[in-house]
Amino acid sequence: MKPIASLRHIRNPYTRRMLSNVIGKDPLNVLASTPARLRRLVGRLNEKQLRTPLAKGKWSIIQIVTHLADVEVVLAFRIRIALAQSGSPLQAMDQDRWASGLHYDKANLKRKLDLFAAVRGDHIRLFRSLKTDEWKRYGMHQERGKETVEHIVRLYAGHDINHLKQIEMIRKSARNIKL
Repeated sequence: MKPIASLRHIRNPYTRRMLSNVIGKDPLNVLASTPARLRRLVGRLNEKQLRTPLAKGKWSIIQIVTHLADVEVVLAFRIRIALAQSGSPLQAMDQDRWASGLHYDKANLKRKLDLFAAVRGDHIRLFRSLKTDEWKRYGMHQERGKETVEHIVRLYAGHDINHLKQIEMIRKSARNIKL
């Protein structure tokens, strides 16, 4: 998969922001490296540091990791539906309702990291097995319209980078948090 070179044709602000993170980068390399990067970023933090957001109303590291795990499950469905039934609808996801309804604030970090890494590993194997024409299969996202498998992979790579940056910022602040 070629790195994205330009965002001139992208109108959706969210899509544009996520894809801006992967300009000039190989999305598959980004996706493959994220589980190890996550583990390194959270490795030596205590529970309080993991559960304290930068500001009221923002997510903590544990909530971001839980979100990444859940989004990976969403990706599993979206990619499979696009590959097996090209042109099918892809339902939108309200991340705040998921965070609240699925109790992200009470999640177990190790379990969420393990889930994320396992599903992501399966996705990397799947992506590396795709033929050229399979990258062009697509789903019809409820809010953003037609999204090819190639586009979805790029979008999720940008999403990873977005949240890794957030975790890095929280981590810097968390050094001052003691038990």
